[in-house]
Amino acid sequence: IYEGIYYFNKSRTIQIEKNKLEKLTAEQKLSTLKNQVNPHFLFNSLNTLVTMIPDEPDTAITFVQKLSKTYRNILEVRDEKLISIYQELSALESYIYLLKTRFQGKIHIFNTIEDSELNHFIIPISLQILIENAVKHNITSSSKPLKIEIFSEDNFIVVKNNLQKKNQKYNSTKMGLANIRSRYKLLTNKDIVVKETEEHYIVKLPIIVNKLHANTDS
Repeated sequence: IYEGIYYFNKSRTIQIEKNKLEKLTAEQKLSTLKNQVNPHFLFNSLNTLVTMIPDEPDTAITFVQKLSKTYRNILEVRDEKLISIYQELSALESYIYLLKTRFQGKIHIFNTIEDSELNHFIIPISLQILIENAVKHNITSSSKPLKIEIFSEDNFIVVKNNLQKKNQKYNSTKMGLANIRSRYKLLTNKDIVVKETEEHYIVKLPIIVNKLHANTDS
């Protein structure tokens, strides 16, 4: 009996240590994934700013303020695992301003997320990454504007854009999408949904209702 109790306790101790190690590994991996979030638009934004300064100094000042706010938002949420949808959308406003200023009518972004979803949670900076991807891989022109829709549907936040792929000579690494998927898998029991049709590219992010119980939330 004593031998059985001894091996039971030993097995339990080993399992506890294993769980601690798995949690630590997950936390380290999550930290690594967060450090990969570097907005691709910085270089192009600075180029836009340079061309704007001589003729539109007032607009240039606003542009710098929005650029600064965008990066400040990233720094503020870098240690967060989940943030409210309201916070994510508020942070997204400055980024959208930068895009619209840069592309001048070549990008249209529509947000129709229901108010009832704003206090629920998603992965930080996920919407910005998805919009970045849409801009990076699709044609944006006056005759063929890029249209991006953000809305809630069936417990998902959906980002949908019209598909008009650029003729790119390189293969996409899809790091942004992989980053979001990995962070969801580390923090929840949910996965993102990616769908491509002839006309649209769609990504669905699971809405997390309860931040404190993300791994078991339904």
